[in-house]
Amino acid sequence: MSFALMRQLARRLATESGFTAGELERMTLSDLHWWLGD
Repeated sequence: MSFALMRQLARRLATESGFTAGELERMTLSDLHWWLGD
């Protein structure tokens, strides 16, 4: 999976979960992996 696609999917998930775009932008890749349960 490309990084761009991963970011797009993560942004949609975050939006549906109540995150704002600004909050998502501050998340690091490690935070994202933790959040997705990887």
